[in-house]
Amino acid sequence: MQTKTDTAKSPSPAPNVPTRFYTTGDFVDLINALREFDPGAASHTLVGLLRMASENTATPVEQTALRIAGLGDIQSKNFVLTDAAKDLLYDFSTGDYSGNVRPGRYRENVAAKEEEAEETDYLKSDAPEPVARLNIGGTNYVIGELAALDMLAFRLESGGEWHHLSNTVEDGWSSIAAEIIAATRDTTREYIRMHMIHRRNVNVGDNIRLFDLYGFEWFIRIDDQGCFTRVEGRNWEPVNIDGLDIEEDLGKIAVNAIMVAVPDAREYFKDDVDQWARRIAAGVMVMPAFNM
Repeated sequence: MQTKTDTAKSPSPAPNVPTRFYTTGDFVDLINALREFDPGAASHTLVGLLRMASENTATPVEQTALRIAGLGDIQSKNFVLTDAAKDLLYDFSTGDYSGNVRPGRYRENVAAKEEEAEETDYLKSDAPEPVARLNIGGTNYVIGELAALDMLAFRLESGGEWHHLSNTVEDGWSSIAAEIIAATRDTTREYIRMHMIHRRNVNVGDNIRLFDLYGFEWFIRIDDQGCFTRVEGRNWEPVNIDGLDIEEDLGKIAVNAIMVAVPDAREYFKDDVDQWARRIAAGVMVMPAFNM
C-alpha cells in the first residue's frame, strides 16, 4: 500500500507541508508516534494528518482534532500543520522523491521484537541441551544450551517453559544465577523486606510508624481513614492494604508503602538490589548435567 501527492493532477502542497511517500509500515510507526500527542490516537487526528500530507486539506472535524493535539493551527485564516506535525511526517516517511530514506528508529524496535519472537519460537521447537543444574536458595534450575543461537536458557528442574539468558558461561555462574534471580523474583520488594528496620522506639506521633532502610526513612499512618505513607518533604499518599492484617502483615504493608511513597523505587534502589542479588548468586551450587 502506497500513497503520494499527485503533482500532475492536484495543486502543489503548501510550503509548510512536507511532500513524502508513505507505506503501510510508515502508517504503523506514525500511529505509535501520534500517541505521544493524542493518547487515544483518534481516527480524526490520524486521518486529518494523512489527508494534510497527501491532499493539503482536512475536514473541520479533523482540523479540530489536530488543533487539540497540538498538531494544527490557524494562520491567516488557513489551517496549517505545526512544526511538530511536520517533523512527524518527515521522520516517519520512507523518503523524498530524490530517493533519500529515513533512518527508521521505530523499525529497529520492530526488528528486535521479531528477532526475540524467532528465538522464542526456536525454544518451543528445539529444546535446549541441558548442560548444568543450578541450585539457588534451595530451588533447582536446569541450564540448557542453544547451540544454533550460541546462547543459554533456563527452566525449573521440575519442568515448565525455557527462558533465554543474556549471560554466558564466560560471564560466570554467579552472573547467570543473578540473572535468574532477577527474572524469577521481585528482587526490589525482597531486598526492602529483608533489610528494612521498624524504628519502634522513635516517637513520631499517634498511629504513625517509622521504617528505615540504611538511612532512607518513610512513615506509615494507619487510622480510621485508612493507610497512608510519606517520605520527608512529601505529602501523605494512600496505600491499599485490602486483605492485609495491620499487625501480622505489617512488613508487607511497609513494603507496599515505600513503593507508593517512592514511585521510582525500583530505579532508586537498583544498584543496591543488584549487588544484593549478586551476593546471593555467589553462593550458587553448580552441578553437571549428568548428575540430573
